[in-house]
Amino acid sequence: MSDFAALTSLLSFLTSNRGVTLRDASRATGLKVKEICARLDSLTMCGVPPYSPNDYISYRLIGSGEDAVIEMQFAQHFARPLNFTPQEALALKYALEHFHRGIDPESAQQIDDLTAVLEQALQGRAREALQESPRGFVVPRQTDRMRALMGTLADAVDGRWITEIEYFSSHRGKLGTRRVHPFQILEIGTHFYLYAFCELAGATRHFRLERIRSARATETRFQRVAAGKRDAGRMTALFGGHARENLRVRFSAKVGQDIVDDWRDSPGALLEQLKDGRWDLEVPLYNPVWAIGFLTGFGQEVELLAPTWLKQELAESLRSTLQAHQAG
Repeated sequence: MSDFAALTSLLSFLTSNRGVTLRDASRATGLKVKEICARLDSLTMCGVPPYSPNDYISYRLIGSGEDAVIEMQFAQHFARPLNFTPQEALALKYALEHFHRGIDPESAQQIDDLTAVLEQALQGRAREALQESPRGFVVPRQTDRMRALMGTLADAVDGRWITEIEYFSSHRGKLGTRRVHPFQILEIGTHFYLYAFCELAGATRHFRLERIRSARATETRFQRVAAGKRDAGRMTALFGGHARENLRVRFSAKVGQDIVDDWRDSPGALLEQLKDGRWDLEVPLYNPVWAIGFLTGFGQEVELLAPTWLKQELAESLRSTLQAHQAG
């Protein structure tokens, strides 16, 4: 029996057998007294707004030793008929979706059954909210897919295979295919990136893994090597060494949420939203090569505010890129 089912079964037994002692509960459930207490402690950690853990489900032992009587205590709304406000229904739905990810098949089926029962039991607007709402989680990190993708890319890095990726550009709002020479998989904050040479851009880029829809290694090896450590533009180097000065950038409201998601937990990063919806980002500048690649990836949705000398280097990089792609 899964942990989820075991807790549900114990709660059902104790609710149906008020005043049972620890000894009798142990005999009836086949659990040791210590196991019953441990599972009761787990139940007390449940909470649904506006209730906090220990306010939603709690218990106390009246007496001592194995003769102690178990008294269950529940939040007031357990006394109501089973129905929720639309907000409560959605909160429960999203909580079930959250726990559905990454669990064993038996528990997943139990949660599916519970969701089906919930939809049948609810009434009125709460039921409509539950049925009409989109998924609250689009499988964050998409664990299985991400593992497979990282495995494919790691093999491409090791074998130096030119790789075709389908990549969603958030600021362009479309999916496109690119051929890349993968050098390294990097981690920064809560995101993973593929550091690679992009044949389309003619320069190295950082591709956020969760925006890579698919990857296929070709049978062609690349000879190009990544720039030396000092000039690699590695994101791991973004927060190390000695900062020359601060990088200050302004992003349009169109890509603002992406910037917030990427940088809110990054060390040394300062974010400020302007009245018109644009966002200013300020971070220590350790690596100008990385900064140029980062900025050009956002096209017209970004404005470099400082430093002035980097504006000149960025302009030169853009001129060189444009010249490389002009028709002969």
